[in-house]
Parts: sequence; structure tokens; C-alpha cells
Amino acid sequence: MDAFVELSAELTGFSAEELRSTGLVEQYATLARGASDAEIIQLWYTGVWRGVIPSSRAYAEGLAWRAVGVAAPGTDGPGFGSWERRPRGSAS
Repeated sequence: MDAFVELSAELTGFSAEELRSTGLVEQYATLARGASDAEIIQLWYTGVWRGVIPSSRAYAEGLAWRAVGVAAPGTDGPGFGSWERRPRGSAS
């Protein structure tokens, strides 16, 4: 498992700790046996394996969302009463 995490960290640019925090290391290591580097990168960034999303968590934990600093659409609501506050950067 450690070898897969270290390879994934090298390929994705995210630390081993960040990858482990997704809770997907075991699932991805199983899926990615014999996979190319490009397939491993795609799996981590998109949460998609050969055209299929293996779990809802895979979608939500995709590294693409972390890279741009947002939650995956549909996974994290803005919170109660958020309609009452102006969006960041909007004019008063």
C-alpha cells in the first residue's frame, strides 16, 4: 500500500498524507493494479475509473476539486441562511 501511495504522491503532486486523508487509498490501489501512470493520475484527480465513478466518495474527494480549492458540486451546501449574505467580491 505504501508503494502505491508514494507513486501516487509523485504522480499527482499531493502529499502521501493528503492522499491518505481521502480514505480511498485501498479502493484505488485495488482498482489501479497494472494501470498506467496516466490512469492513476486520472483516477485520483477525477474519481473516475475507466468511465465509471467507483463511489460517491471518489467523486467528492477528486483531487481536481482540492486543486482549485472548492468542494465538488452537489457535495457541500452553503449552509443555513447563506442566502442572506452577499457573495464574496460582490458590490454592496
